[in-house]
Amino acid sequence: MIAINIVATIVICYLLGSVNNALIISKLKKNDIRKCGSGNPGAMNMFRNYGFKIGLLTLVLDAIKGALACLIGWFIVGNFSLTGSSLGKYIGAISVIIGHIFPVFLKFKGGKGIASTIGICFMLSPIAACISLLVGFVFILITKMGAVTSFIIIAFPLAYNAYQLSADLSTNLSSIIIIFVIFVMTLWAHRTNLKRLFSGTENKTDLFKKIKGAMNKKRER
Repeated sequence: MIAINIVATIVICYLLGSVNNALIISKLKKNDIRKCGSGNPGAMNMFRNYGFKIGLLTLVLDAIKGALACLIGWFIVGNFSLTGSSLGKYIGAISVIIGHIFPVFLKFKGGKGIASTIGICFMLSPIAACISLLVGFVFILITKMGAVTSFIIIAFPLAYNAYQLSADLSTNLSSIIIIFVIFVMTLWAHRTNLKRLFSGTENKTDLFKKIKGAMNKKRER
């Protein structure tokens, strides 16, 4: 029974991850985010091309997707019990990230998984996630370095959660490995950003560019 529940969690959370909110929102705006900016159908590219409000909406929806996957895994792998399954949360988490980065609906070419990982972090280590999100927000306002900000936001909560789990290594080894794989996957998804970063050609991200532009136009009038 537990094997069936794990397979069900993997399939459901993978399909959930394959739903790309950035693309859906851009289509509603009569556009295709894959043809804008970096071409990546993710929250950061939405911030760059549609402004703070649309970017934030995309980030929140993707974060909810990650959090929901944890809940689905917790409940299903826990055999539909209210006590749930700790391992189930991590199985749901990695499944939704795989779906987001390699979505079956988009020929396996999706986003980079950061926003969904933020939602996962809030389910695993909420206080650490809040601290990292605040630090990341300040960092991107000052540096406008989106890729670096992404790793700042997820690295501490994931590392802190792995540290907590390490207190009972024999029981939690599988969960720790999943956390490590999630981080490596998001790192791999950002490989082109990292190359541009080291070459000094990485795109800057001004969260409030659209708002500033609108304010400048009002002043000109």
